[in-house]
Amino acid sequence: MIKQGPIAPNSTFSFSVPENTTPCRIDRYISQQFPDYSRTYFQHIIDLGGITINGIPTKKPSFLVYPSNNITVQFPALKIVEAQDLIEEKFNVSVIAQTEHFMIIHKPAHLLVHPPATTSKAITLVDWIRHYHTEVTTIGNNDRPGIIHRLDKETSGIMIITRTNYAHNIIGGLFRSRNIQKTYKAIVAGHPEKEGTITSAIGRDPINRIKMAIFNKEDVDKEGKVGNIKVRHATTDYKVLHYFKDASLIEVKPTTGRTHQIRVHMASIGHPVIGDQLYGKKSLLIDRQALHAESLSFIFEDIPYSFNDKIPDDFQSLLDNMHTSANSVI
Repeated sequence: MIKQGPIAPNSTFSFSVPENTTPCRIDRYISQQFPDYSRTYFQHIIDLGGITINGIPTKKPSFLVYPSNNITVQFPALKIVEAQDLIEEKFNVSVIAQTEHFMIIHKPAHLLVHPPATTSKAITLVDWIRHYHTEVTTIGNNDRPGIIHRLDKETSGIMIITRTNYAHNIIGGLFRSRNIQKTYKAIVAGHPEKEGTITSAIGRDPINRIKMAIFNKEDVDKEGKVGNIKVRHATTDYKVLHYFKDASLIEVKPTTGRTHQIRVHMASIGHPVIGDQLYGKKSLLIDRQALHAESLSFIFEDIPYSFNDKIPDDFQSLLDNMHTSANSVI
């Protein structure tokens, strides 16, 4: 480990890889040297050309480092967010519940959880945390303080923000062991079966890198890859709560937490989320995907917790429109 704790913006670190080091991916190796920052954070720095090996900027996070390699890491400049920018953003983030160890918040649609790149100027939930809850800024990874899971930008709903490193470790472990129950509401195109379980593996789309894609489990090799694409097992349970003429209101319970999981899984069975322009099509009735993280349940320190986040106005308006348009069939 080179350094623990926050790193000053524009800092540069140079070091040599020890002789007894096992060859390792550069993003993994660097994140081990700076444990308060995530691998994704260093992947963005690699994209900027900010990490060099033997004086040559590395282009891929998968590039291997070897003993005696000389590595230089250039941390990016500080992103400055003015208070007026925060006010104008109209966050609409609200705290649903709070304990000594964690907060339960409502994340509105159209708000990123964290910057998509180190150069991004977008205002995010991380900025809200740093501005309004400074006690959280030292919790977990410095680039994502207090954050142990995420929602897509256009998905609204409930999230946990940890307030102590103790809770960050424990609740992070609950997510990894799949001991946090998550429930979503979605409005999807068409009429899926009354209930079902989707188990298609998910990986990055080989053509459009913004999208995720599904893969047959039979095609996944022992290293968890299809060709050179890393894929992961994913399971999504759903049940229909109401059929409309051309759409359905569903309750979704993902067992795993893969990127875009609900969206890509529902699209894969021919029922994309209404308003999802990446996996379906634009809607005239809602300006984002009709997907809402409604509840979370878990046990922390032997105490069961369950929290709910009410359906937001735009989602409810879409439902009301379907009902009042005589589109309902049951």
